Amino acid sequence: MRRLRYIPVVLGVVVCAAAGARVALSSQTAVSSTMHAFVHDDESIGLRFDDGSDVGNQARNAPVIPPGTYTIQAVDDSGAHNFHLQGPGVDVGTTIGGLATPTWTVTFQPGAHYRFQCDDHPDFMYGEFNTSGAGSGGTSGGSTSGGSTSGGSTSSGGGTSSNTGTKPAAVLGTLIGRVNPAGKLVLTYGGIPVTKVKAGRYKVTVADKAPTRSFVVGKAGGARTTVSGVAFVGTRSATLNLSAGKWTFYTSAGTKSTSSFTVS
Repeated sequence: MRRLRYIPVVLGVVVCAAAGARVALSSQTAVSSTMHAFVHDDESIGLRFDDGSDVGNQARNAPVIPPGTYTIQAVDDSGAHNFHLQGPGVDVGTTIGGLATPTWTVTFQPGAHYRFQCDDHPDFMYGEFNTSGAGSGGTSGGSTSGGSTSGGSTSSGGGTSSNTGTKPAAVLGTLIGRVNPAGKLVLTYGGIPVTKVKAGRYKVTVADKAPTRSFVVGKAGGARTTVSGVAFVGTRSATLNLSAGKWTFYTSAGTKSTSSFTVS
């Protein structure tokens, strides 16, 4: 009789343990390994899982998804906007002025922050999300010879010695420049005007809408890089190594209005 009395208890423990295991497993599983990115003329932009649930949003506390490798199918049917996703180990996007339906394979690193935006309207056309701290396997942790695409080591590479001779330092992020039709220049990082950034390698993408202005970036007393020329209208990019010191961006034509930021 005593044995029979204990059997339900044991079975209950087993069932609860199994249920707990299922909950733990599901909490580390993404809704789908495929995501769908979009940007439209009505100023809507987003990134969603197969079931339509949002990957990112503009909430104070950004959503959290499992790290790992995902396939992103994008639809950019707007000539006025673009879709640009960036964060540690990821920098993919479409161009302003062009229509495209690319497919990207990206690997989100554990415990990282990611942002997607329209580069011409980063102040209100954007979304953000985080990845959980524990990796879900395979590809993305490898700091040493990570082999695959954009920068095998994490974004904390600091720019110098940890790279092997021929391999360039990882890109730490993308600075977004804009030249509006009136010729005003703006440079932002993560949707915020640039005032100070960490030294390292950055991609500078400029959306130029002024046919009589250029966008030039340079270090005080050093070399300068013309990302967008005077007569050019459209989007251009350049990758720059920003060393510690004072940097400026300005136009080489018309009224010269110089803005500066600090690299430390």
